[in-house]
Amino acid sequence: MLTFEKIRDIERAEREAKQLQRLPEQFFDELRDYIHKKGNAKDKTSIDVLELENVRNTIKRFLEARERKLVELALSTARGGLPPDNLTALEERYFTRIAGLLKAFRGEFFDEIGREPAQKAEKKTVFRVKKTLPAFVGPDMKTYELREGDVIELPKTLNDLLLKEGIIERTEV
Repeated sequence: MLTFEKIRDIERAEREAKQLQRLPEQFFDELRDYIHKKGNAKDKTSIDVLELENVRNTIKRFLEARERKLVELALSTARGGLPPDNLTALEERYFTRIAGLLKAFRGEFFDEIGREPAQKAEKKTVFRVKKTLPAFVGPDMKTYELREGDVIELPKTLNDLLLKEGIIERTEV
């Protein structure tokens, strides 16, 4: 049978320990019965009301301690650690989700930084061709065929040379 003192002892042990503490068998069933009994007592006294409020605060601290540990353990597991002991069935379901999300985030993060840097698009300017040239391969490995009077866009590395040779001229579009 669960008592207020036993609940406080469980909360204190959880708060003070670094690892998740093993909970007594039927802990949640007994806790639910205890709260229901105290909350629905017909001859409820002010002491019962105060005790119920204290139990709720104690349970809140207990839960917060376990939540903090679950998140820390999930982070450790996502980094390659082992899954923890002493999880309840409910905690295990959420722990698995949290650890999975953290692993996915880590994977995507390292994929993102492992990618080749995006190449900045070369600025292109519009030019009018003044002299016809036979087809040639530019420094970007593309084939260019320039005919007199065409209006074209060229990469900066190519247009500098062609401007200097008088083959093209800048034009307004």
